[in-house]
Amino acid sequence: MFKRINKKGELTTQQIVILIILIVSFALILFFIFRLNLGRETDEEICHNSVVARGSSIIPTEALPLKCQRQYVCLSADGSCEQMTKPTIIEVKTEEEVYKALAEDMSNCWWMFGEGKVNYVGSDFVPENYCSICSQIAFDDSVNEEIFENSGNFDKKEFYSYLAEAERSDGETYLSYLNLNGFQNYPSEFGAVDLTKQHYSLMGISSDVSTWGWIGVVGGTAGVVTAGIVLLPWTGGLSMVGALTIAGSIVGGGVTGGVLVAPVIRGESGLEYIPPSLIEVNSKEFDDLNCESINTAS
Repeated sequence: MFKRINKKGELTTQQIVILIILIVSFALILFFIFRLNLGRETDEEICHNSVVARGSSIIPTEALPLKCQRQYVCLSADGSCEQMTKPTIIEVKTEEEVYKALAEDMSNCWWMFGEGKVNYVGSDFVPENYCSICSQIAFDDSVNEEIFENSGNFDKKEFYSYLAEAERSDGETYLSYLNLNGFQNYPSEFGAVDLTKQHYSLMGISSDVSTWGWIGVVGGTAGVVTAGIVLLPWTGGLSMVGALTIAGSIVGGGVTGGVLVAPVIRGESGLEYIPPSLIEVNSKEFDDLNCESINTAS
């Protein structure tokens, strides 16, 4: 009697083989899940979620630090990059592909920081401007040599014209997504992107009482100069309220003798933003922004 019970409790060779196969298969599935990072948040998602959490929290913003990391990107025509150590290399072969890569970076930056819908800096009693550096972008020598024929730069106006025509994967133009419809027609010089220098893909947000808010109350063609920047009103877009320009002479509604830094819009949050813009690293334009803090870790 006991002998029969023991036999029933024993595993056959076939059952043992099946069990081993199941265990190995499960282990392999787990290996590939971890290897492919399935279900893991990307750096962009982590940043975006921390921005949203901070903007919707009732506790002080200081208690919820943003989890946003600056990305280092190099555009290259030949796959090499002499200007950076271990960047993310994006290969480009045409001028349009250069613009496309920059547009995607700026679009992603705008999404990460709430698309102008989130107040992630809280309320201040003093005027402060906060900046976020989403990416630090370098151009490999091959981009200047093979794509821009050693010109050394490209005009930002041409880039904004591209943003006005090129569409994102959802069918919306990049300029529309950034709330900048009409900005390609801004009646002033846009400046150029120096291909020998690195640039920030940078956006900004004002506090409730920031000087950026002055743009909305300046009338006519007058401009207000503050911190070395001309705050020039602009009515070419529904949400645009002005443009930051390095101080120059105001002539006929435009600014001459200066280099355009960035447009300014009023977002759904009620605050004013600089949508993602290309600004040369450690330049006068960047210094004149007087950023109270940088909301991304380097």
